[in-house]
Amino acid sequence: MEIEMKIPLKAQYSPENVMSNLLNEFGSTSEEISQTDYYFSSPIHNFAITDEALRVRQIRGKSGKKETEITYKGPKQGKSMKIREEITILTYSNNVQKFLQCLGFSLFGVVKKKRMNWFVDDLVISLDEVEDLGFFMEIEITTLSENSENIFNSKERIIRIVKKLIPDWAGEDERKSYLELKIAKQFNAQGT
Repeated sequence: MEIEMKIPLKAQYSPENVMSNLLNEFGSTSEEISQTDYYFSSPIHNFAITDEALRVRQIRGKSGKKETEITYKGPKQGKSMKIREEITILTYSNNVQKFLQCLGFSLFGVVKKKRMNWFVDDLVISLDEVEDLGFFMEIEITTLSENSENIFNSKERIIRIVKKLIPDWAGEDERKSYLELKIAKQFNAQGT
């Protein structure tokens, strides 16, 4: 189970201020990577209706090393933060997209971003620069226990970290995925 909070970084929460607070609180970044996420539609499910996703993520580190992750994301749960089942498989194969297309999956969307990660205990704090969308901070924790007390405690930990990094945070977060935000932006641009 993944529990995640995503906060758009705009004028009042500038990326520079958040970066400075991250460096002061946790030191230098643990990892700087670029990610390209390829989202696929299913031949048997309408992921837009079921609120599921199938993502192939290509990751490139500063050293040039490449990895590929295949991730199934279940429907979002709850009203605050993003809570959902997530199953990820790591591979070094370059044939994942072709494999999925042979099974009838179709490429639906692509999201590119630069990401800086800080690993703090069992939390991952990310500062993302997403192509066409801007800057975001994500804080996530993966838990094996799905009981409500564990989920509540994980959410409280995330909120405490956010308040440390963004002291004037007003409590809002973004539950939409980067792909959903990108599609909405394209739709709005076409409608005007």
